[in-house]
Amino acid sequence: MLRRIFSEQKGQALVELAITLTVLLLIVFGIIEFSRIGYTYILVAHASREGARMGALRQSDDQIYLAVNDSLSGIGHVPIMVSIDPNDTQRYRREPVTVQVTVQLPLLTPLSVLLPNPFPIQCKTVMRVE
Repeated sequence: MLRRIFSEQKGQALVELAITLTVLLLIVFGIIEFSRIGYTYILVAHASREGARMGALRQSDDQIYLAVNDSLSGIGHVPIMVSIDPNDTQRYRREPVTVQVTVQLPLLTPLSVLLPNPFPIQCKTVMRVE
């Protein structure tokens, strides 16, 4: 009787491994993806601040684009969108200048089922023109 019960449980270890491995891989992929998203967000926020600082120092729009692209050189080849308000001909002293940076980060792991792929990361900084 006991042999019959134990012989019916041969696949139990395989099922437990499949469930445990699925959860473990989901956790590992989540750590990897959310770390990349956090790192990219920090870079985008820094690039936005750098662009707004250049705008506050009355630099041209081209110089602001260069500063933002230089700050985002660490994330690789991803689409970068920069919007500057107002443009360099309409910036006046003590008026705000806004730089918004948006990056579409492609996901590397199969978490695209849970998250949008590419993942949009956006940061906006406002500074006063000196």
